[in-house]
Amino acid sequence: MSTKLTTVEPDDTLAHAANLFRQYSFHHLPVTRRIYQTNGEGVRVALLTCEGLLYAQDIDLAVAVSEGDEQGRQPWQERRVVEVMHSAAIRVTPTTSVAAAAQLLVERGLNCLPVVEYKLVDGETRTILVGLLTRSDLLIALSRAMGAFEPGMQLDIALPHGDMTPLARTLQLAAELHVHIRSVLAAPQSDGTLSVATVRLGTINPTPLLLRLKQEGIQYTFGGPLLASH
Repeated sequence: MSTKLTTVEPDDTLAHAANLFRQYSFHHLPVTRRIYQTNGEGVRVALLTCEGLLYAQDIDLAVAVSEGDEQGRQPWQERRVVEVMHSAAIRVTPTTSVAAAAQLLVERGLNCLPVVEYKLVDGETRTILVGLLTRSDLLIALSRAMGAFEPGMQLDIALPHGDMTPLARTLQLAAELHVHIRSVLAAPQSDGTLSVATVRLGTINPTPLLLRLKQEGIQYTFGGPLLASH
């Protein structure tokens, strides 16, 4: 998640929000209010309450409505964020699993999720914004988990009829040859079956391992899609 956040407040103008969208090329902005709490050391610290989310499309809609208002009652630039923002009722906490957060983003068609903690401030439970989780964050996390940012190569192992034996043997051979494994991913297809396992090798010279795989009849490929045999 991102913890260095650029935010707006409910009473900010849409002109101010539009400038932030243009300046940072954001697609969404958390809407917050600043409150203060004295910590255990007697120091007064600022906290941000989670009030909602403002999307770039909200600005576009406000502009379109303003242009269609023949009476020109209020320029869109003078309208307030609170008038067009979304409540962001769907939130996660720092302890929410990545899988659960990803499921929320996909099933609800969301691009981001506020990450909040619930704190007691002046005798009242407040929803405090501590970060923002986006789809990009999840893609980066997946890439890192698969070792995509480290030197190495990707090896796809065929799993005929969902049989995990070729993957197990590949890992055993890699250990014998002292080939470092950065990650292993075996995701089921839409019908629930496993057909391919993706292994990220921590080497750019996998020849000894590939020769052993060929000798043992383990179907593999790298640098292109693997078409598993039926």
